[in-house]
Amino acid sequence: MIRMLFAVAVIGFAAISLWACDSPPEPAPVPEVGTETETASEAASEIAHETSSEVASSGAAPFPYDPPTQLIAGSGPSYTNTKNWAPGICFPLADTPSYANSQVWKPGGYERPDNPSQCAPENYAYPWQDNFCETRTGSNVMCKTGTKGHQGQDIRPKTCKTNTYWAVAAEDGVVTNVASMTVAITGKSPPYRIYRYLHMQSSTLKVAYGDHVVRGQKLGLVSNNLGLKNGVQQYTTIHMHFEVRVAQAETLPDGTVLSANTFVPPYVALVDAYERKLGGDCPPIG
Repeated sequence: MIRMLFAVAVIGFAAISLWACDSPPEPAPVPEVGTETETASEAASEIAHETSSEVASSGAAPFPYDPPTQLIAGSGPSYTNTKNWAPGICFPLADTPSYANSQVWKPGGYERPDNPSQCAPENYAYPWQDNFCETRTGSNVMCKTGTKGHQGQDIRPKTCKTNTYWAVAAEDGVVTNVASMTVAITGKSPPYRIYRYLHMQSSTLKVAYGDHVVRGQKLGLVSNNLGLKNGVQQYTTIHMHFEVRVAQAETLPDGTVLSANTFVPPYVALVDAYERKLGGDCPPIG
């Protein structure tokens, strides 16, 4: 059962600007078929997949979070599908606590001119907040508007420090894209979910295109890297933008067909993964 708890936010002061982090998806090939011998990482993935609901409902490691689809008031159209699209994944940051919330509608974001500090205490406090389908320019058919919206979930690391905290692989898979601020992994096993990570510091990446990775393997350090624009380095707030996409067409219960590379809501899967992480799941590798 999803628990809905609430925390008190407080506000601090400093200064930084924010840029949007949506970008069109890159095609990702279906990964190579693995060997018949089950690795320790594969076994851990299977156990987590089979027991994720039990662990999440056991009360072993609850934490305060707002319910899925409940965005900050006025921040966007939201969405309706609350399926866990990636059960059993490893939480994509190695360290806890971590804080899922908006980079645009919280202090330091361009919708919060009253408080320009990305390091404000309220940014690094529970409860978590969903921000899939916030108003953004990226295409997103899962939003209520059916056209555009934020394509993933933003997660702040343990503290407001850049190049300090590791992002890790959500599951065993293959690195199918590496760019100036982006790494994408396609899962090794059906349904071959695609996980895309934005804003790691490129100089810290420990993986390259075509590498095989295992669940929990370190990928790179979370930063404020927004890539280059006309040869000039751009910056965002310190956070990890995490996406989940379908690798092949899937049909929803209402008959809606999602085409390959469709962005799907990651929040429910992340809540489940974080509860397991707090309970000791998925120690970092490498």
